[in-house]
Amino acid sequence: MNRVLSRCLLPVIMGTAILAAGCATNQDVKTAQATADRATMQAEQARAAADQAISAAQSAGQKADQATTTAQQAQQAAGSAQTAANSAQTAADGAQSSAQAAAASAEQAKNEAAAADERVQQAQRRPTRNVRLARGERG
Repeated sequence: MNRVLSRCLLPVIMGTAILAAGCATNQDVKTAQATADRATMQAEQARAAADQAISAAQSAGQKADQATTTAQQAQQAAGSAQTAANSAQTAADGAQSSAQAAAASAEQAKNEAAAADERVQQAQRRPTRNVRLARGERG
């Protein structure tokens, strides 16, 4: 019988101990609920902060896209300005070549005019002969 009692009584004693240890007081339940409420509030605040961070990141991404677009437009404008500058340089080089050719032509014309003047002066210095030529003679 002792054996039967120990087999039956032992589980009852252990079950009572577990039941007594597992029960919480009203104060314990309130404390646990307050802790759970605080954790829920902190989680909601964390979610709001995360939403704000996402919004700020999206805004920063949009600003970065705008900055990239502006930079590309500036790059295109700089390329156009470079092309215009190259065209202006080419035109200036052409104008300089034309000016040099005109100066060379003017110098040549001046030299030709001087040579013509010299020929005229030489022609004026020659004495004219009043020589009568016979028939068929050339002078």
